[in-house]
Amino acid sequence: MAIFVLLTGLSISYSVEKRAETALFDRLQGLVYGILGATEIEEEQRLVVNNLALPDQRLNLATSGLYAEIIGNGGSKVWQSNSVSSMVPRVAYSPIGEWIFERINQQQDNDVHRMQMATVWELESGEEIPFIVHVVADAEILTGQLKKFDRTLWLSLLASALALLIVQLWILNRSLKPLHHIGAELNEIELGTRDKLNEDVANELRPLAKSINLLLVSEKNRHQQYRHLLDDLAHSLKTPLSVLKNLRSGGGNSVQQTEQIIADQTGHMQSTIDRYLQRVTLRTPQYLSKPVSPIPAINKLCDSLLKIYRQPSPEFRIDISEAFKVRLADVDLYEILGNVLDNACKYGATKISISNDEKTLVIDDDGPGFPEGFGTTLLERGARADTQVEGQGMGLAASQELMQSYGGDLSLDASPNGGARVVLLFG
Repeated sequence: MAIFVLLTGLSISYSVEKRAETALFDRLQGLVYGILGATEIEEEQRLVVNNLALPDQRLNLATSGLYAEIIGNGGSKVWQSNSVSSMVPRVAYSPIGEWIFERINQQQDNDVHRMQMATVWELESGEEIPFIVHVVADAEILTGQLKKFDRTLWLSLLASALALLIVQLWILNRSLKPLHHIGAELNEIELGTRDKLNEDVANELRPLAKSINLLLVSEKNRHQQYRHLLDDLAHSLKTPLSVLKNLRSGGGNSVQQTEQIIADQTGHMQSTIDRYLQRVTLRTPQYLSKPVSPIPAINKLCDSLLKIYRQPSPEFRIDISEAFKVRLADVDLYEILGNVLDNACKYGATKISISNDEKTLVIDDDGPGFPEGFGTTLLERGARADTQVEGQGMGLAASQELMQSYGGDLSLDASPNGGARVVLLFG
């Protein structure tokens, strides 16, 4: 803004100065023509100027700052105005008909503007009388006017710049106010007094707030998943450790059988540890991953389930739009859909339909459905409604945890087909 105001002021000042000089040139040129109009030739062939007919009466005032004279042939002064008050520069001789306009810097006196024209008066006898009309104006008059204009110009520009700056600061403060709120909420999150950002913000900042909330939820869920994986690992190692512990009691086994049992159980423990280490690596949610269609994963899972559950063989109906995309890593997408579809087949569903809405994926089946009052309980780790079917009650809970780590959710409901409905809401 400072550069803009400076360049604007200099440009306007330069333009006005040039325009003022042009106006002064026109005014002094008109004054020369006026002096010529007030000049007559007497019988003695002498030039005479009628002071009362002069175009500018300042020529008759001693201290007006405007002076005129007529210089005859040989440099003699034929006429001068009554306004002589200071040293006047000498006439610059020039060809007939040529105009001279210039500013003269005088060391001892004020600077002046000079306008002169060399002309000739032709008498009836054919005789010519050459002379020069010389007009001098005090430059301080124009300089004072320009200085006054410059002061007014710079003061007005400064006032305008300050007003514009105040308006800009107000606009910036209003525009950045949502960012200040987000910054304050982030400080509260660092202090532990807030869990997530408020997403009810301007449309431009909503993706930012949503992404930050996804990061916060992902970090929280990641720690929770690690704790759950450790719990699962401890539970998986409990059985082989119990078997090894029972060897001390002595079960009539031979040395060879004992060695085989130890080898089997330690191998089982090693494979369990390897599997959980792999799950730790693959379970980190990629909430900003590239959107993918769930159709290929669903097709593969359905083909696999048809090979496992043959009697009765389930019928899958897939009605998903090609434009429907989800932001999930492949391994997490397979685990979530695999747990849900496997549960449907495991509990006797014969018709399973998979459809989509704007942001949801709905899985309906015609199985026994969820028992009344178990809708929320079944999403807890280890909770099971039917203990007659083999399982550990971890599938739905793990799927919900993964969905929440991506900013989504998993909910249970009754299907219109009379069975169970699982709704996957993607963030």
